[in-house]
This record gives sequence, C-alpha cells and structure tokens, in this order.
Amino acid sequence: MIKNIAVFATFNYSNIYIIKALEDAGFNVSVMTRDITSAKGILPPNVNLVEGNLRYHHDLKFFLDTQDAVYCSFDTGAQDENDYQEETDGLREIINASLESGIRRIALHSSIIQKYQGENGFYWWAFKVKNEAVNYVRDCGIPFTILSTSSFMESLMNGHLKNKTIQIFGEAKFPIYYISVVDFGKMLVNSFSKLGTDDREYNIQGENCYTPIEAATIFVRNYNVEKLKIKTFTMACVKFKGIFNKRMNYNSNLMSAINNYGEIFCGEQAWKELGKPEIDLTKYANSFS
Repeated sequence: MIKNIAVFATFNYSNIYIIKALEDAGFNVSVMTRDITSAKGILPPNVNLVEGNLRYHHDLKFFLDTQDAVYCSFDTGAQDENDYQEETDGLREIINASLESGIRRIALHSSIIQKYQGENGFYWWAFKVKNEAVNYVRDCGIPFTILSTSSFMESLMNGHLKNKTIQIFGEAKFPIYYISVVDFGKMLVNSFSKLGTDDREYNIQGENCYTPIEAATIFVRNYNVEKLKIKTFTMACVKFKGIFNKRMNYNSNLMSAINNYGEIFCGEQAWKELGKPEIDLTKYANSFS
C-alpha cells in the first residue's frame, strides 16, 4: 500500500491544491525544495519539507529512500528552450533515483493540449519537452500513471483575471472540456489508492465543453462576489507583447495551440476507474459566494 508520496512540482495554484488534496486523503506528503523558508510560506503546514537540489543525485537518493511513490508536475513557462528543464533533465534524475530507491509508482501530470504538436504545422519547444517527459515515464520501468488534463477552470481566476477583468486571448475554433483541479485532485488520490502494478494513461476531462469566451461568460454570470468583466485580445497583440515578456511569449504559444486544437473527449476510462467529475463552471463560480 502506498503511504508516503514525494512531490516534485512547481508551486503554482493547482499544485498547491493537489499537495493539500493528497495530504487530506491521508498520505504522508514530502516535498524537496532548495528554499525551505519560502516553501513554508506557500505549502500546507503538515507537508514534510526536505532541502535538496533536483540536479544532485545524492539529494534525490536521500529524499526518495523513505518514499513509496512519486508525483511530478512541472511548469516550463519561466524557462527558455536551452535552459535546464526540470520536466525532462530533472525527470531523468528522478527516475534514476526512484529505481535505486525502490519507488513503487510514479505519476506524471501532463496535458492534453500538447497533443497539438505537429498539427497544422505547429511546433513548439515546450510541447517537445512535455512529450519527451511522457515517453521517459512510459519507458522508466516503474509502474506509472500519466494523467493528461484538459484546461483547469480555475485558470479563469488564476491566470486570466486581472483588475476584475477576465482576459481572453484570441478566438477559439473548438470547445474545451474544462476540468476542476478539485476533481483532478480526487482522481489523483484514487489513482494512488486503487492502482496496483498496472500502468495507466488517463485523459482527465470535464463533462461539458465550452470555448474560453463561453466559459468566461458562464463564470461571470454566476460569480456573485463582485462584478467582473470580460475583455478579448487579438493573438497579434499577445504575440507582440511576448517579444518583451517571457511569460507572455509562453502564453501566446499556449493560446495559439488551445485556440486551434480540436479536443476530443476521451475521458471515459478515467471516469470509470477514478471517478466522474462533479464540478462544472456554475458550481465553481458559486463556490465563491
């Protein structure tokens, strides 16, 4: 039985929630970080923090020797193509140390949208990194779970919201099966609780699909804390800003993919084995009341 889970993750809103969800489910959660003081101010209080560096094998080995499983969720948005990539360079070291330490399962949070790589002539180095990470886990020799999520509906408030305005970039050709990070957390917990030695790959999707502007409209209509507005920006504007801002450049490529990728619903297996999502956009908006 898996009890102790080592988490390697960027400290964004979704991963902070996931860490709490694992902890609330009764798992002993440990996080390796180079800055324990900063991590204490961000993460739930009962998380076991271990000082260490992902680049140092001896740090990883020391950290993983007391763990049963590993969960990885990285964000490449703050990096450049030629930088050290935690999602590939770091993941290889995590896998090597996990094999030595007898880790019984490794779970990787990936994304559905990276499957757009190669379609309509689209190529982006960040998707190359993410696809390589998936292949590393598939070939690692440890029982694995790969959970590829659709867009989180929480991104409306944690990324798109600025000055009481939800910003929409470009015009989507296809709808998205928005999923709540709360439902994803439940599915991840169930994956660690239910799976034995089988390998699994899941598409994590919500029940309803909307374009970003439709999703924002539903959210604003049902959000009762204060009045929010919606503002759209052309992709030309976003790409221009990306010339001067690394994060905006990342977002422009990401939104170009999201706006042009025809997401197909493939979430039946995840619903059957890990549970069906319960939260839609209306419930999410009402949760702030």
